[in-house]
Amino acid sequence: MRLSILEFGSTRLGSLLAALRPLASIKGSWRFARRYPVLPGGIILLLVILAIFAGQIAPQDPLDSTLSDTRAPPVWLAGGGWDHILGADHIGRDILSRIIHGTRISLMVAGVVLTAGMIVGVTLGIVAGYSGGIWDEIIMRLVDMTYAIPFILVALVAAVIFGASLQLVLILLAVFNWPPFARQTRGLTLQLRNAEYVLSARISGASPFRIGVRHILPGVINIVVVLATLQVGGLILTESVLSFLGVGIPGPDPAWGSMVADGRDHISTAWWISVMPGIAIFLTVFAFNFLGDWLRDYFDPRLRQL
Repeated sequence: MRLSILEFGSTRLGSLLAALRPLASIKGSWRFARRYPVLPGGIILLLVILAIFAGQIAPQDPLDSTLSDTRAPPVWLAGGGWDHILGADHIGRDILSRIIHGTRISLMVAGVVLTAGMIVGVTLGIVAGYSGGIWDEIIMRLVDMTYAIPFILVALVAAVIFGASLQLVLILLAVFNWPPFARQTRGLTLQLRNAEYVLSARISGASPFRIGVRHILPGVINIVVVLATLQVGGLILTESVLSFLGVGIPGPDPAWGSMVADGRDHISTAWWISVMPGIAIFLTVFAFNFLGDWLRDYFDPRLRQL
């Protein structure tokens, strides 16, 4: 009798554990999602895949227009169809295809500008922080002058003089993107140049170039990576603003900012022309900013313990 009761109890306990196992899995998944940037990482991975394979993934050519499909609504609205899942714009171009190809333009602009800004900014920041004196003064005054120049006004004037183009956008963003890297790197270099291992390298006769590359650069690279990730969202947003104003990526190339501008005259009757690329901009900026915040907390042990 007692044995049967024990068997019954063990059976019930096993059933209870089996019922609670999915809850434990859900709780573990939620803890993992809170600890790591799963959603932003998934969005960024999707954006990279779309940028690389845009020609294969996009359902239509982003430049082809069909006048009979002008302002066609998305598939879930009345009158919509699967030919234009997110709708069509004011001249019948497929919005989904243009958003997919616009991903390539946005990530390419951010990648090129960030690479140039990081190389110039980190180099000048290390030179200013390690050398000090007149070099520090000159570089920091250049940083202050760059911050004082109104970027939008310069972009408008440059577009009038040279004409709007992708090359102009890359040059303007690169010229105005290096100061944050220089200022942050200089501050860290001022702390590291008096570290024991740097003083030991100096005493042993290492050249300033070798000290900067072998000893100081590894100490600032983590913060530079975090800053670069946080800069991506701002660069994409700035490029979209320039394209919206007509001084960025010229048409008919599918830049997200120009797509939003195309729909501003039809916002009351065909809101999806502006809203869909606007959502793409929002999700991209959100993902990179969230990833940058996570990297900052990850590389800072004090924030990691909170």
